[in-house]
Amino acid sequence: MSRIGLCILASIALAFPLQAQFAEDALRFSQYGLGVGGRSPGMGNVSIGAANDFSALFSNPGGLALIRDFEISVGLSYLGYNNDATFLASSMSSAKNFSNLNNLGFVYPIPTSRGSLTFAFGFGRITNFGTTAEFKGFNPTSSIILAKTPGTNLNFLSSNERKNLLDNNIPYQLFLADTINGKLVSLVKGNVQQSAIVREGGGINHWSFGGAIDIARDVALGASLNIVSGRYSYDREFSEDDARNLYQRLPGESLGRFDHFSLVSIINGELNGVNGLFGLMYRRAGKFQLGLTVRTPTSMSITETFSDEAQSRFDPNANGTVDRFNVSFDGKTEYRVITPPMFGAGISIRLRDWLMVGGDAEYIDWTQIEFDSSNPDLLAENRLIQRLFRPTTNLRGGIEVSLWDQGVHLRGGVIWKPSAYENDSPEFDQLYYTAGIGIQLDNRVTLNGAYALGAWKTFRDNYSIAGIPSASRTNESISTNNLNVTLTYRF
Repeated sequence: MSRIGLCILASIALAFPLQAQFAEDALRFSQYGLGVGGRSPGMGNVSIGAANDFSALFSNPGGLALIRDFEISVGLSYLGYNNDATFLASSMSSAKNFSNLNNLGFVYPIPTSRGSLTFAFGFGRITNFGTTAEFKGFNPTSSIILAKTPGTNLNFLSSNERKNLLDNNIPYQLFLADTINGKLVSLVKGNVQQSAIVREGGGINHWSFGGAIDIARDVALGASLNIVSGRYSYDREFSEDDARNLYQRLPGESLGRFDHFSLVSIINGELNGVNGLFGLMYRRAGKFQLGLTVRTPTSMSITETFSDEAQSRFDPNANGTVDRFNVSFDGKTEYRVITPPMFGAGISIRLRDWLMVGGDAEYIDWTQIEFDSSNPDLLAENRLIQRLFRPTTNLRGGIEVSLWDQGVHLRGGVIWKPSAYENDSPEFDQLYYTAGIGIQLDNRVTLNGAYALGAWKTFRDNYSIAGIPSASRTNESISTNNLNVTLTYRF
């Protein structure tokens, strides 16, 4: 994705410590990763026209018709995420590693006198959400305290509305904002040292059942039903300090000078949904395979729990006492997201007995992402999605070289995933170079490994202030290392 954190914590620009859902959240839950298994990801995730193992259940179930033996598959995945962040002319690097079960499943071919009928079921890790970022720098123009303090005219509120606003406003509760001339005003407006550590985790899994049947000579039709489950976690520690002693003790106040503010925001979400995948595979034995796929929209329900814990600290007051104040809020929210349909086409061509090349194209119109809700705020986000996103076509290409005598297959490929955001420059597109190897351990057991090196740029808006949308922006250069290893047993 080409935006991180822009919408996750956009609610910090509000008066209340409540989470909100934005276009970025819907996009995150609509995107897919680098594929299932250890074969296809090694050759650029070329799979729509090349799938011939258990992973076909997740890429083109029509390819299941090519499997004539029972198959058991199990695989692991590793993600190394590296982030070089530049914030207000200061640079920091951070890294985090994530490991998961990638796939586990079974393929069951039915004996037939002609054609093919094959079923498969199992688990596949479709997407990883793991990221990290660290940054710090001196911000002379804005503050997260200012962003969380609305300029609301309290005179136009009822007494209950006024009380509710002040009781739920973090800066006010921490003595960092006050009511002045009928308005809630931040006492900290900028000239602060800002720093943060951000961590995201979780992912999306498919629990899938499907099959394929030959409907004509050399033509197979397949389908799979995918039960979607997953989780998403977000943990951010954000702090501001008067590092240059620019804030003075307020007249008439018993507190000392403002010294430090910290905010820890945590989100934990559970995801559940369902979608379907239909695939057609045309094959000419020993020559080429052509595949077509349609993935239906996913109707996904998300339940999130969230919390904000904040603290303020002041320098010693006239009595020599350091004042500290704490406040915390938590809650729960539920919403639904409808992801866009996906249309794919792929081909693999066997140029020689030992050489195969292939490519995939996958079209997604991201403007069709939708919040399924009658909430007027989410309906406004649906209109924003129409302006913010665009259709894209993911392109994948790869090659496989077979060393017959050694039972070894060498693979390589490239993946290009354009940014879903309108008017993004090419530097925001995700580009991956992949390599892989398959080793025939014996007549029944195969070990496949795939490695993908990815790189792209993105940015993070930590909060938003009216008229200053990039008041606290971090520019980030991302690199990833993805490793999939799968063991397959056929009998």
